[in-house]
Amino acid sequence: MEPYGRSLGDVRAVLAEVSERLHTAYRCARTAEQRLAEALAVLTELDRGHHGELVPPALRGAGQELARGLGLISGGAESVASIEARL
Repeated sequence: MEPYGRSLGDVRAVLAEVSERLHTAYRCARTAEQRLAEALAVLTELDRGHHGELVPPALRGAGQELARGLGLISGGAESVASIEARL
């Protein structure tokens, strides 16, 4: 019996699932980033004819946080791919 009841095949299967989930998360976050940019563009355009500011400051920061998150997800995917390649 393998140590801890796991085989190398089990580890590869888990890493493959993690990899797929990270790629899905990246695609979702990328879509969110694009939609956020679209919302920001619309609100910025509407701001021009409005007396108050329509773009909340948090909306501007959200784009930066999404970009940071995309970098983290990408880094995680690269790490998992590296581990998979060594197995």
